[in-house]
Amino acid sequence: MQRWVQTTNADVYFLQEAMARRMPQPVLASGFGNPLNAPLDDVWHCQATEIATALELQIALGPNVFKPSWRHGNAILSPHPLDLSGRWDISAHRFEKRGLLVARATFGGQAITLLCAHLALTRQARLRQMNWIAHWIAKEAPEGPLVLAGDFNDWRNDSVPLFGELGMSEVATMLGESGRTFPAFSPALALDKMFVRGMKPVEWLIPTQDTAWLSDHLPYMARLRVE
Repeated sequence: MQRWVQTTNADVYFLQEAMARRMPQPVLASGFGNPLNAPLDDVWHCQATEIATALELQIALGPNVFKPSWRHGNAILSPHPLDLSGRWDISAHRFEKRGLLVARATFGGQAITLLCAHLALTRQARLRQMNWIAHWIAKEAPEGPLVLAGDFNDWRNDSVPLFGELGMSEVATMLGESGRTFPAFSPALALDKMFVRGMKPVEWLIPTQDTAWLSDHLPYMARLRVE
C-alpha cells in the first residue's frame, strides 16, 4: 500500500478500515452529532499513520472500531496541510461501528471540505447514515467545493439521487463509467462512491489489476478540477 501511494502522487487519499492490532488504552465514542472526545496521537498507530510517517504526508484520523485486540477507522492523507474538522460516530446499530471523518484542505487557493465515510452493510442502516451525512453537509458545509468519498456498500446506488438533492455529483456516474470496485479480483459491484460539489469530474481512472492485492476493494481514483 505504501509503495502504491508513493507512485500515485494523489492530492488526497480517503482510506477506510485502516487497521491496527494493539490498543494501549480505551477510547470512548459519543453518538452522532458529537465529536469523539479522545486524543488519538498516543493511542492509535495504524496502517495509515505508518504510511503518512514514511512518506511525510499530512493525516486526519477517525476511529470506528476499538477492541482489546484490534481496531480500525477512517483516514485522510494528503501532501497538503489538513485541518481536522471532526470525527463522527454514524453507527446505525451496535453490530456495525461506522464513522464519518471530516477535514479541510486548500488547493489552488480554494478551501475544500473533505469527507471520508464508511457505511453499513444493510440498506436501511445505510439510508439512515446517508441522511445523517446529508444533514451535516447542509448544516455545516452548505457552500463551497466538497468531496465525499469512501466505502458506501451502496450497490443499489441509493446515494446518487440522495446527495444529488444537495447539488453533488457522483464522479463515475457523471462520467458514464461503471465505478465497479468489488470484489477486487473480479469487480462486479460499485460499492465505493465519490461525490463532488464545486469540482468538475475530469476522469475516472481505471485501476490496474495489480492494485487488487491492496484490499478486497479496488481503489476508486478520479481526476477532478476545482471550478
